[in-house]
Amino acid sequence: MARRLNAPYFGKRYIGSSETKILHDLDHESDKCRIDSIERKHIQMFEWLSIPRDLNYSGCPYCMPDYKKQIESLRS
Repeated sequence: MARRLNAPYFGKRYIGSSETKILHDLDHESDKCRIDSIERKHIQMFEWLSIPRDLNYSGCPYCMPDYKKQIESLRS
């Protein structure tokens, strides 16, 4: 899949659900991610990982299996 340019995505890389606190990487999206099932009112878009990290998001096991490693590298 690829980044989505239309609203509410606006080409940003990361999408999270404020309901589930799961973060997805649109550059590595899988059909198993089920991005389209996130209700629009729960969509939060991010360009960098620092904000979802501060909001305690977990990485999707399908498109962000190395999320914990990425967060640890940000803290170093």
